[in-house]
Amino acid sequence: MKLEGKVAIVTAGGRGIGRGIALCLAEEGADIVVNSFHQETTNKVADEIKAMGRKVLTVAGDITETDIMLKTIEDTINTFGKIDILVNNVGGGRMAPENIGSGPLDKEIALWNGTYHQNIRATVLMCSAVAPYFIKQNSGKIVNIASIAGRYPFTGQWPAAYGSMKAGLIRYTQGLANKLGQHNINANCVCPGIVYTAAWERGSKQMVDNTPELKGISPKEWFDLRASGQYPQRGPYPALRRAQTEEDMGRAVVFLVSEDAKNITGQALNVDGGMVMS
Repeated sequence: MKLEGKVAIVTAGGRGIGRGIALCLAEEGADIVVNSFHQETTNKVADEIKAMGRKVLTVAGDITETDIMLKTIEDTINTFGKIDILVNNVGGGRMAPENIGSGPLDKEIALWNGTYHQNIRATVLMCSAVAPYFIKQNSGKIVNIASIAGRYPFTGQWPAAYGSMKAGLIRYTQGLANKLGQHNINANCVCPGIVYTAAWERGSKQMVDNTPELKGISPKEWFDLRASGQYPQRGPYPALRRAQTEEDMGRAVVFLVSEDAKNITGQALNVDGGMVMS
């Protein structure tokens, strides 16, 4: 197993891509610290990891909040004595938690603040908090989950705020790799394509519900049609004409945190079936 004896933190690991990453890391022998917003999803993934014979620590809560970040790191050190791998999976689009006013810019301010809070700020702070441990042990692997939305202007598919933050995350990771490389620390991004997560399920349902010609088609059926290039859309289709899976992302992360990728750093790996070839 490639990761036997390693300890990995996976943020937002209770479902979707985060769950896929956590399980793939555990399959390769890593002990896992799994964070998820809800205790129920955190425990569910923890049970799956335990069934593989791996050790697991759960930390439920909003990882974008600094108290949960620090608790996650402190509990990991207290339980395992070290951290080898950090996977920052938290992300997505949301309004800022503060009340949205009625001014002409209030909604836009809330959107950009909320998207920044979730997609860049949380990752930057987690990296900053874990870096001293990695520097002290002269080793460490960081993988930040970005998106192909940060590599290509998908007009109408993702809000500009989301794509901008993911592009910023890629550039931040490059700077981080340059800064930490002298300490034998690798930092890379994985950029998922289209994966049928809860967010895509909601979007697919909305599409089916609001499009008369799609009557009788399930959200998953429409999603698969879209991924295969059989439904008109803006932007590129996957060259392989199929969607990606949570496990695809997990296996990409396993590669980047293993010794197979010891000389790969500062890179953004598209796992998108060939939607974006740059």
